[in-house]
Amino acid sequence: MLTRPNPLARLVRHARGYKVAARDFSHDARHYLATVVLQNAGYGILGTVFALYVKERGFSEAVVGDVEGALAIAGAAVCLMLPPLVNSLGYRTLFIVAALAAGVARIGQAFAPSAVMLVGLGLLFGVGDGIMQTLSTAFLSENAGRAVKTHLFTTDFLLRVAAMFAGSLIGGLLPAALRGSLGEVGAYRWTIVVAGVFMAGSAIAAQAIAHRRPSRETPWRAYSKAIRAFRSWGRLGRLLVPETLIALGAGLVMPFVALFLKHRLGASVEQVGMIQAVSAVVMGVGAFMTPAIARRFGLAGTVVLTEVLSLPFLVAIPMSSSLPVVAGLMWARGALMNMSWPIYNQLSMEGLPAEDKPLVAGWIRFGWSIAWLIGSSIGGRLMESSYTTPYYFTAVLYALGATATFLLLRGIKEEGAAASSGDRASA
Repeated sequence: MLTRPNPLARLVRHARGYKVAARDFSHDARHYLATVVLQNAGYGILGTVFALYVKERGFSEAVVGDVEGALAIAGAAVCLMLPPLVNSLGYRTLFIVAALAAGVARIGQAFAPSAVMLVGLGLLFGVGDGIMQTLSTAFLSENAGRAVKTHLFTTDFLLRVAAMFAGSLIGGLLPAALRGSLGEVGAYRWTIVVAGVFMAGSAIAAQAIAHRRPSRETPWRAYSKAIRAFRSWGRLGRLLVPETLIALGAGLVMPFVALFLKHRLGASVEQVGMIQAVSAVVMGVGAFMTPAIARRFGLAGTVVLTEVLSLPFLVAIPMSSSLPVVAGLMWARGALMNMSWPIYNQLSMEGLPAEDKPLVAGWIRFGWSIAWLIGSSIGGRLMESSYTTPYYFTAVLYALGATATFLLLRGIKEEGAAASSGDRASA
């Protein structure tokens, strides 16, 4: 008689797999992971308090959307300019610039006297965010051996989630602790300053990354040379379609989650922080299992499966008026929708020539940023009249994105398989 594997034993085997793989992570990969931990702690804090701070200052939801739009448009510009700078300046310098730009921008926004300055500093933050989001996938791909690649991408995601969890808790508890002495606005302001310090402090970890400059060519010459040698146009087009659909849908609702929880459901800032923190935990638990799921369903199959399963929970969120129910729906939706992102990041780089990876990563991020710009700008204005309607538009866009992933990316195999067939360019 066959017996089913013990779930606990299976979990222990997964944990041992991560432990063994971590021993083979490179020096640069380890310091990169430390960098993103500090930055994502800041993101967790900001995800809880920033929109509430803007609203408490007397600005509208549209201003929140416009700040996100400024971030996105600056990030989009960085994505187009960045690939040659990787060769000219090296990863370490760019990661340090990203850390300082993000930290200074957020600290400045905490004291910005006007909506115009809030939005303007969003441009500076977008520079730092654009650098990190564009370079991360290519950097991980270049600093992971084939045997540990999936574990490294997933570890990156898990550590981001853990840092977001800690940051979300800080973002919920610190304003409550400071409110009595500083007032509502002051409590939010100094919590944002703490987030900025975390982000700027990540430059210390980035400083330990080995400083390699593959080329001393001028950025323009390097960019022109890279464009002429670029061979992955087909892959780029196939990646951009699902990426922009998902980004457009996310932009409609994600910047406004804290406002939805507080102003539609009456959540306190402590409850908002706790909901965001638990959401990070369940995403991490889901991502922990993605290597096993990917072995069964493949890279593209894992992405499509988890995205489709998230849709019923997304649609149910605006239908409920109960905070506990909505919290549970958000946790389920967030876990399913986001647990496959490390797999998607790996999928986007599989089989590409090394020289094409920074360009592909940059242009994918450009597409994401433009779609996020449009989505957040529209979402902020929709939220002024209804906190629920944007969720339905997002569900439609996510469904289209999952369909596009299935149709366009299911033929991409892991590099080991691609290499054995001798056909890297066809991916």
